[in-house]
Amino acid sequence: MEQMEQIRKLVGNVNKEQLRHIDCFVSEQVGLFMPVSGPCFYALTPEHTHPSYMFILPFSDQTTVVGNRSVVARQGMFQAVSPDIPHHEVFSEACSRYIAIMIEPEFFMQHLSAYSINQAPVLLGTEYPVSLNLLPKLKEFMIEADNRLPGAKAVLDAISIEICHCIIRNIYRMDAKRDRITNRIEIDKVIEFLYSNISRRITLDEMAGIANMSASHFARLFREETGKPPIEYLNQIRIDRAKKLLLESDRTITQIAIECGFNSSSYLSSSFYKQLKISPSEFRKNLKK
Repeated sequence: MEQMEQIRKLVGNVNKEQLRHIDCFVSEQVGLFMPVSGPCFYALTPEHTHPSYMFILPFSDQTTVVGNRSVVARQGMFQAVSPDIPHHEVFSEACSRYIAIMIEPEFFMQHLSAYSINQAPVLLGTEYPVSLNLLPKLKEFMIEADNRLPGAKAVLDAISIEICHCIIRNIYRMDAKRDRITNRIEIDKVIEFLYSNISRRITLDEMAGIANMSASHFARLFREETGKPPIEYLNQIRIDRAKKLLLESDRTITQIAIECGFNSSSYLSSSFYKQLKISPSEFRKNLKK
């Protein structure tokens, strides 16, 4: 009963039957609604309204009628509708897949004022690009609302604020780009992986996957951060490891080559000589004199 009161505060005069195919996740200020087994019958009601701001994040193209206009919501974009604007979803045989984000208007305006914007935006099905950090915040909200662990209200309130600011920044083209600190963290994660897996074959694509980037984007950022291309950096730490083993152990050149990720002693020798102008055996001999 308490959840239905929260839902009606955000959605309007809706009943459980209209939401029977919908997963609902709500806090006091924000609600997320996701069709899972069929349509939202309230959404199909012609010219219905919501007391909240509504933002539709589609996973498949769908059509909404806003006023007298048909608007197609597309993947990679979200569709925004202001409170009390008549609209309805157009029925499709294929189940529409989306997340509807409802934000209580006073809460929305409270956080909009942080940007020195005091006039409420009029959103008539307008589309905006979805930032990369919005979907993870929605997932966090759903998990927290579903589990209702101790402290859930405080956590949901905090995530609600993040969702609200993320959407506002999208609308006003203020979405933060990945900055140097974020890139450094991703690159450091890859470097730690390289040191932990130095003995096995590692590809550029594997490094890029760990950083959640395309290979070309990763290679460019890695070079900016370290001064070396990724494969050259990997070879450098392998050579450094080989130097240490040559000095501190009695392992053979072949054993050291395998332990450092070189597939043969000849490959280690050629890489070693290319960088230091000396062979591994000569290096060991000179240091142990």
